[in-house]
Amino acid sequence: MNADPQTGNEVVVSPDGNPANVTVLVFGGTSLSCPMFSGYWAIANQAAGGGSLGQAAPILYELSEGAIIDVNVTPVDTLLNVSGLIIDPPNSPIFESQSALAQPLENTKLFVSALYNSPSSTRWDVLTFGTDSSLVTGPGWDNVTGLGTPNGATFINDVVKAVQ
Repeated sequence: MNADPQTGNEVVVSPDGNPANVTVLVFGGTSLSCPMFSGYWAIANQAAGGGSLGQAAPILYELSEGAIIDVNVTPVDTLLNVSGLIIDPPNSPIFESQSALAQPLENTKLFVSALYNSPSSTRWDVLTFGTDSSLVTGPGWDNVTGLGTPNGATFINDVVKAVQ
């Protein structure tokens, strides 16, 4: 359940069924992860006999440890982070370090960065991962990954057990 629209999942759309009229779109964020979770919840609802499961939140906290995969995002550092030379004639070239291109970093010391060239423009963007100072990850619930990601059939079976 990818919450990042830059690295989301591809969706292939063919409005009339004709392969010549195919469009590939990328979705991420709540536009992707919310319907995916709702799909899991609908399957669990069916497995429980079709009655209403009710609110998900109280049930999620009662599930066994293996029902939800806790996504711990570990900050990393790499020598391949983006740095560069900015050339703006007639000025002298300016070297920008990895940290300078990833600003604002607040207290972040470990991050990953990459260059992205939009297919619809000539602009290059520096994408950074692990630099959002308002969000933190850790064991259990966190404001980046919530409780984690449902673990397929284990999640569904545990939801059914929790409501019976």
